[in-house]
Amino acid sequence: MARRPRVPRPRPGSVAPSHGAPSAASPRSAPSAPSAPSARSARSAPSARSAPSAPSARTAPSAPSARSAASPSPPPRPRSRAVGRPQPGAAPAAPPSRPEERAEGGRVVQAAGRFRELVAGRPWRRRRRAIIAGGVITVFVLVAAFVTAIFLPALQVRDVTVAGTEYVPEESVLTAAAPHAHGSILLLRTGAISQEVAEVPGVDAVEVERDWPHGARITITETEPIAVLARTDGSTAVVDAHGEELPAAAGEGRSLVPLAVESGAADPEGAARAMSEVLAEMPGEMRGAVQEVTASSTSDVTLEIALEDGGAKTVVWGDAQDAQLKAEVVQALLGRPGGVIDVSSPVAPVTR
Repeated sequence: MARRPRVPRPRPGSVAPSHGAPSAASPRSAPSAPSAPSARSARSAPSARSAPSAPSARTAPSAPSARSAASPSPPPRPRSRAVGRPQPGAAPAAPPSRPEERAEGGRVVQAAGRFRELVAGRPWRRRRRAIIAGGVITVFVLVAAFVTAIFLPALQVRDVTVAGTEYVPEESVLTAAAPHAHGSILLLRTGAISQEVAEVPGVDAVEVERDWPHGARITITETEPIAVLARTDGSTAVVDAHGEELPAAAGEGRSLVPLAVESGAADPEGAARAMSEVLAEMPGEMRGAVQEVTASSTSDVTLEIALEDGGAKTVVWGDAQDAQLKAEVVQALLGRPGGVIDVSSPVAPVTR
């Protein structure tokens, strides 16, 4: 037979609890008996002193004690959860300020702006494409216009004029320029024409210009003749300051110094060139007084100079070096007695 539960006696000053509801006793009062016991607990009920066990899934929760009725218990602490998992019932987090935020399982990237930049063309790229396209079209138009102008009949070279000639034959200049003075005036090779014309005897400088729309103009500067060379075979030639032979017409109407190469000369051409160089380097006042120049080699040039009193003196000049110094020494010794002045060594002149 079941035992009857024992009820503790109330202490003095306390109120006895009723059988139906829990008493509102002081905090020191004993815990109340569990309400609505199950069929299993009816056979062996717990004693009044034993504390109620924790509520299980099969047993109903016990009635609150007097202490819990007087002072409510604090709210239960939340269980610790995994880092990064949102807690239930928590306030929603503020939207992320950055375009990137962390989420469970990976990384969320706000790529709308990037896709928008890829789809929409950038202004500077559009300008660059427009500039490139405009440049290509401009170059194409210019090339087409140039090619068309090359074959225009109105721009073909037909007239070539020569200026600056006195003794150089004009036909010689035109013949030298003919291989390059044809075709379109846009492709006229002025440099090649200048090189060909400069090879003509008596031409010292050349200038070629385009004479629009279908012509070319060649202007030359002739070489100045300085002497007439008498060769050992009896022939003569007009020569310039470098001993180069000029056209025969170059000596017409001019007073030129006669040059003579002595018989038996080992190097007639070298002797003629040395005499021409001596005349070219000589001051103009002395050159006008020279009556004749002879030489048998490049180092024994001899001059015949006319004096103001009607006489003449022989000057042994030597080679063509130190022409200015030799001319000054000769000018200083012309008044000295003697018929020969040797300035082949200008620092130690000799008169005899």
